[in-house]
Amino acid sequence: MLNSHGQECILAYTPVSATEGWTMLGLVPAEDLSVKGENWLLFGVVSACLLLLFISDLVYMQYLNKRFRITAREAESANRAKTDFLSTMSHDIRTPMNAIIGLTNIAEKNLDDVDSTRESLRKIKLASNHLLTLINDILDISKVESGKLNLNPLTFSIVETVENLVNISQPMIKEKNIKFSFHIEQMEEEYLYADQLRLNQIYINILSNAIKYTEPGGSVSVDLREEKSKKPGCVNLIYVVADTGIGMSPEYMETLYQPFSRQIDSRVNSIQGTGLGLAITKQMVDIIGGTIDCRSEQGKGTTFTVSLDIAVADRQREEMRLDQVNVLIVDNDEQILHTSKDELESLGASVECAHGGTEAIEMIVAGQKNGKNYSIVFVEWKMPDMDGIETIRKIRSEIKTDVPILLSSIYDWSEIEDQAREAGANGFIGKPIFKSVFYNKINEFIVGESKSIEQDDDYYDLKGMRILIAEDIEINWEIISCMLGMFGIECEHAENGQICVDMMKKAEEGRYDLIFMDVQMPQMNGLDATRAIRMLDNSWASSIPIVAMTADAFSENVAECLNAGMNGHIAKPIDMKLVIKEIRRIKDTLK
Repeated sequence: MLNSHGQECILAYTPVSATEGWTMLGLVPAEDLSVKGENWLLFGVVSACLLLLFISDLVYMQYLNKRFRITAREAESANRAKTDFLSTMSHDIRTPMNAIIGLTNIAEKNLDDVDSTRESLRKIKLASNHLLTLINDILDISKVESGKLNLNPLTFSIVETVENLVNISQPMIKEKNIKFSFHIEQMEEEYLYADQLRLNQIYINILSNAIKYTEPGGSVSVDLREEKSKKPGCVNLIYVVADTGIGMSPEYMETLYQPFSRQIDSRVNSIQGTGLGLAITKQMVDIIGGTIDCRSEQGKGTTFTVSLDIAVADRQREEMRLDQVNVLIVDNDEQILHTSKDELESLGASVECAHGGTEAIEMIVAGQKNGKNYSIVFVEWKMPDMDGIETIRKIRSEIKTDVPILLSSIYDWSEIEDQAREAGANGFIGKPIFKSVFYNKINEFIVGESKSIEQDDDYYDLKGMRILIAEDIEINWEIISCMLGMFGIECEHAENGQICVDMMKKAEEGRYDLIFMDVQMPQMNGLDATRAIRMLDNSWASSIPIVAMTADAFSENVAECLNAGMNGHIAKPIDMKLVIKEIRRIKDTLK
């Protein structure tokens, strides 16, 4: 076919399906369809592009294969770490569990032997605390890594924190015969505002590690000092723990704060642990906004330094004065003599120091000759030339004086308490000694009464309270009701959420001051029971304070309880100090 230009063309046509009877026609010149020769340039360009595409694809496939191999190794490593962790946890959890079960059986068979039963119960308590620490470590690391760890600040006493730290450490120190020292410096602010639980965990984790990895006969020292903070309304707490333990290798130092990591050492393998303590400590320090530093040398020991800016609480001690009080401090530790002298002189007392028992006796004798008698004497228990008990015995036998003498020590003195009293000691005081502790003890033995204003040691405000406890497990009800009963609190029992709601419907106004509500209960759980109580027509019943007392301890569980209408949350197993604080907090909000 020829077109209008006389060119030979090929006719192409296509029916249009959208319209009936229409066809699309097209003419293509025949010469445009014929190939006149090879285009080598085009062929070369296309070939080069295909080769480049092939090489790029090959490189990319090799990259993917490498990533897949790395991912597979990481998965294998993670799986191996999980297996090792589960193996370790199985061993570490079974160890205290076996102790608890075994010691319970021993106690049952020796009920007539009070001393044996008491010792078994003491060991059960230690094993239980160790088991709880392991479980808390697992929960805390998962909460921190998921970003669900919340800080719960409250007003607390740094004195109480340090006393708790020393008390927890005593069994390990005694067992390993470790030389232990604890120094404080410039501790002016006693009451602080922070998450005391997390602060305790940081301090205890570091100190317990130092003791665990220090071999028998070694030494561990703690220094706690207060410095000015750059943050308004805060103080900077510097916590330093140094030990003469096995130390750490440079290679391990690089992975020091990674979860589940432990140094490869036969001495380490024999020590209980999950490898979570330092990982949790580091992340908690970061959350609080502090710093942690570690210096270690294998075979020589380790030093940890933690710096935290902590807010000062509004509540502080009333002014303390010890005018016209003459104090003699007997100690071979120069730093303690210096710190104690500064603290007591800041209270208005007159202070003299003796570096040992012999010097103390000479000073007391010289003071009597010059008509200057001491009001009270503090004597350190463990001194090189003459220990504290022998010093007290010689003072009582060689010098006619009835001056109050207190034996001071950082160590547990329970085993030598009778011996010290027979020697003439009037009492005991634990180290480190804070200013307020000095003040209370001196007033107790000179004036005859303690000047402490601590409410925590007096529970008169709790006596007569009535608490409804919703708990489906009988043993849990017996434990909490018995514990609260020790403080004069009356308790009633609701076996599940539905019974609790029914009891509140029938209760006359003021029958209960508070409800402790378990969350996981049959028939009606604690959350639904709380919602039902909040919807009651009775305004008193619907507004009664409700506190969750449950094993659900994650932050989302706490938020869920608060959203349901609860006023607070206490995690099981319960700590009675926290329970009392929560009760008092609820009472304060209702005033």
